[in-house]
Amino acid sequence: MSLVDELLRLIEDPDDDSTGAYDVVDLIAENTTDETLVPRLTAELQRFLDKGDFYGRDVVGDALAGAAGVAALPALIRAAARDLGDDQDGLSMTIVELVEAGGPRARAFLRESAADDSPAVRETAEWARGFLPKD
Repeated sequence: MSLVDELLRLIEDPDDDSTGAYDVVDLIAENTTDETLVPRLTAELQRFLDKGDFYGRDVVGDALAGAAGVAALPALIRAAARDLGDDQDGLSMTIVELVEAGGPRARAFLRESAADDSPAVRETAEWARGFLPKD
């Protein structure tokens, strides 16, 4: 079973207390050389958004951040722009950590997102830009 399959199994297991899922997130982050995980994680992030599942969104978002690093910012900004009725604390923390550590690449990704066609994406990108380190 792949790491992503195991992660999805744990996310959808009503008896998992999230410890197992986040252990797999850590394993994914440790294996960032496998870029083949990024498209699958991106698709799964979209699936959880479409289902309105904020727990799945947060866990997969963390896994995507671990696998792709700062390159995950556009997908995470789009995810945060979708209101699933939660406080988005977990997703926000993941975005802030990537922005603070991402340097010029984070700035470029946020500049792109701030020019998106969606007002919600633009607003989310502007919020995230507030966490860029001052030059």
